[in-house]
Amino acid sequence: MSALRRAAARALATIPTRGAVTHGPIKPIGPNFPLTSEKTMGPHGFMRGSYTFFDLKNPIRGPLYRPPWVVGGIHNPTIDPIKHFSTQHRFQTVTFAEYVKCFFYALWPARALFVCVTIPVLWVLLITGIEHRREPMEAFVDREVYWRDPNSWLYGVYFDHHHFSHMLCHRRAHKWGYAGQ
Repeated sequence: MSALRRAAARALATIPTRGAVTHGPIKPIGPNFPLTSEKTMGPHGFMRGSYTFFDLKNPIRGPLYRPPWVVGGIHNPTIDPIKHFSTQHRFQTVTFAEYVKCFFYALWPARALFVCVTIPVLWVLLITGIEHRREPMEAFVDREVYWRDPNSWLYGVYFDHHHFSHMLCHRRAHKWGYAGQ
């Protein structure tokens, strides 16, 4: 049985490796990845696209976008898929800055979703912070204070809520010790 396994292992050892035979470490990305030639994809960068909103008479400045099904595929590929998807020497050849750059380029299409999530969360945190900076509500009032003027405590908020709020502010100022400052 072991002879059979050895014979199978010898046969598998003679099979050529997949992909192109290269010598030395394989770097999966080029120096300008993921950008490619401006002739192929148009200019890269902020305000360097095909359209501009500064000129209303001639807003189209560059080549219009043509999808691959119109152009007919990629004629001059800039990425070798065998090299690009090889993970053989990735940790030896790709720097941490290139890792970070590739990570954020992958997240770039989702920036609107991040804004959609971030803005409500920031608003909730802002309103919560504003509410927590206020003085605590007075949920308990001493019996003697309440029975001095029970009608103001019972019906004051309904008849004159401004006066009621002012009365509570005065009470809190005296209670927490900052009255007259």
